[in-house]
Order: sequence, then C-alpha cells, then structure tokens
Amino acid sequence: MKTQQLKALVALADKGSIRGAAREMGLSQSALTKMLRELEAQTGAALLLRASHGTQFTPAGKALMTHARLIVATMRRAEEEVRRISGQAVATARIAVTPVVAATKLGSILHEFQRRHPEGQLEVESGTLGNIVPRLQDGQLDLALGIAVPSALPADLAFFSFAEVQIAPVTGSARFAGRQVPWEELAQERWLLNPAPGSADKAALDWLEEKNITLAHPPTLCRSPFLLAALNRSTDLIAFCPLRILDHAFWGQDLHEIRVPDLPPPMQLGVLTRKHTPASLVSRDIIDISTRLLQAL
Repeated sequence: MKTQQLKALVALADKGSIRGAAREMGLSQSALTKMLRELEAQTGAALLLRASHGTQFTPAGKALMTHARLIVATMRRAEEEVRRISGQAVATARIAVTPVVAATKLGSILHEFQRRHPEGQLEVESGTLGNIVPRLQDGQLDLALGIAVPSALPADLAFFSFAEVQIAPVTGSARFAGRQVPWEELAQERWLLNPAPGSADKAALDWLEEKNITLAHPPTLCRSPFLLAALNRSTDLIAFCPLRILDHAFWGQDLHEIRVPDLPPPMQLGVLTRKHTPASLVSRDIIDISTRLLQAL
C-alpha cells in the first residue's frame, strides 16, 4: 500500500464523496477512483460500496480506515518534527483535556508551554473520554490529559497517572441540601452521564453495581463537557463530578454536592498516549509540564 492511497482513503472518509476527496487532494475524480480501486486490488477486499446516493465503507474498509488514519497522522507528525528540529517550523502539538484539567491546571500548562516555546502553537480541545479516545487512537491527537481507569482503556493506549481525584454526585437543584442522601434514593432519580469505557462515570456505575444499586431510569447521555455543565446546572439531573471542579467559576457554577454515606474510590488523573507511536519532543515537553503541575492537585 502506498501512502497516497491511504491519504485518498482518509480524504474520502472526511469529505464524504469522491468529488470532495479529489478536490482535497488536488486530483481528478477518475485519478482518485483509480487509486482506490488499486488499493482494493492490493488488499483483495472490497473497501467501498458505490451507490447512487454516495460512497460508503465496507467493514473491511472501515478496518483499514482506522490504520490509514493513524499512519497518515504519524507521517504528518514525523514531517512536522523534522521541520521543527531543522528550524523550518515552530513547535506544535494537539492535545485534549477533560473538564477537571480545564478547570484546574490548563492555564498553567499553557503558560509553561509558551515559556518553553515562545513561537510554538498548541491546539487544545475539551472533551470527555468517549470522544477523546477515538481521536487519540487515529492520530488526530498527540495526547490527552484527564481522568481514566487504566485497566478499561483500549489495549493500544497507555496511561500514566499523575494524581488521584475524588468524584461525587452533584446537581443544579438544592433540594437535597442539609441532609445525607442514601444511594438507593439517588438511584431513583434521573441522571446525566457519559459512561464510556474507562471513564469516571463508568467506574462509578460499576462501583454502585457492586453495592447492588442500579439506576431506576435510563440516564441522559452526553459527550460534550460544555453541555454536561450546562445541563447539570440548569436541570435537576444528577451527575458525577470531580470535587475540584465545584470551586471553579465556570464549571462549578450553581452546582450542589449531594452528601452521601460513602463515595466511589478516587479516580486516576493522568496522560493518555498511543503505545506504539513515538512521542514528539514537544509532546514529551507537555507531559513533563503536566506531570509537575498535576501532581500538585
């Protein structure tokens, strides 16, 4: 397989059509189609389903796409690294953080990054583990900082813990104020969760299950940190929240901790990276900065 063929596959997935992918790569539609057919011949499998309403990927195509994205992203990062070392480009990195990092140490991390790399560029996005993990796996992100359960993460990801973070149930309503609320009572309420594999929410739900407590209603599921915060503040839905967030002016605004008999075990806060992809010098710098700052939590 040639790099250009894999780039064509990725472009098709991103643009959704042969026409859009061809324009992205600066090729004619016939040239791109020929490239993709050659890729199918080399793999011995049908990768695409061509129909009047567009082009879709077969299961084999989707499997190859996962590897193609990582290969293309890794090559792009290698090129960027070489250009940076040779003085042709500035230091760049693409990272994601979960709300507890955004609310506590992200500003300090950015300040230290700018001090070390005055002309560097850091791309930062906020997310939950459910939408961060796929982007990390396919190479769109260099690393992620947040809460995770290492044993539940995909096998191709590595996790290094910096600190422990306690989570607790919270709500935008003050109706539980002034008393301790049994978990059995909270389980009858409506919840707002993002129980992705390896996430704090999933670990907390597993902990409740060990106590023979299950939620009475299907939870509202949300992968956006902003929407989670907004819904948690503006409704009486219950959510799990790192206690460090409650003092933050934005993330913790109008949230009320619910006093319960006991709390889930502390969660691990750390860095997620891909196991078999060498970290760039800039990524290693960010990990070094984050290790020092987040260990202080």
